[in-house]
Amino acid sequence: MDVLLLNVASESGIGGPLGLVGSGLPRVVNFLIFVVVLYSLLRKPVSEFFRQRAQAIARELEEARRAREAAARELEQTRARVAQLDEEVAAIRARAEQEAEAEYERLWREAQAEAEKIRALAEREIAMARRAAELELKTFLVERAMVRARALLREQLTEEDHQRLVAQVIEELAEVPR
Repeated sequence: MDVLLLNVASESGIGGPLGLVGSGLPRVVNFLIFVVVLYSLLRKPVSEFFRQRAQAIARELEEARRAREAAARELEQTRARVAQLDEEVAAIRARAEQEAEAEYERLWREAQAEAEKIRALAEREIAMARRAAELELKTFLVERAMVRARALLREQLTEEDHQRLVAQVIEELAEVPR
């Protein structure tokens, strides 16, 4: 459509000898006026917008820098804590090993003491059983000897021997002080 208007204007002779109307100069001038008016109207708000935007970006960059520094500090603190935890774990492990060794030694001593008590008790019981067996054996032998002696006495003791033994016991009893 623009092409059609330009052609009509140049054919009718409008625009004079130079042909300025058809050349697009008014459009350029209008555009420049528009740009100047637009610049003068929008210069303050746009510059204010860009200034505020620049300040906001600067603040955000500063906050980001502070956050990065804080994160770096926290990372260092965390690394230090992790290193400290490794040391603490090693110390706890060493302490646990020492305590386990001490507990093993204590249990070993207690077991040895208990074994010694059991051995001593067993030895006492064996000695008592031996004495009881010896006593029982002596009692049995004495009883058997008494039975055998009675049997021998019945077989070999005469009435006369019996009278003589009774008299002898009576004499011995008479000699005993009262």
